[in-house]
Amino acid sequence: MPVLPKAPFEKILKEAAKNIRVSDAAAFALAELAEQIAREIAADAADIAKHANRKTVLAGDVTLAHKMRRPR
Repeated sequence: MPVLPKAPFEKILKEAAKNIRVSDAAAFALAELAEQIAREIAADAADIAKHANRKTVLAGDVTLAHKMRRPR
């Protein structure tokens, strides 16, 4: 069960799908996947901060973690 609410993901799907219905299961699946990706990026960002001998994760750490995960 995702921590993130389903409603914003349902809205994103409906905006992308235009004139196509979106099931609750689809919104739930998107929420689960987004949360999984966010957790992975957060863990990588924490590792980056630790590597820099910091106890605070910065926005740049999150951005760098995202860039490191992006397929090329």
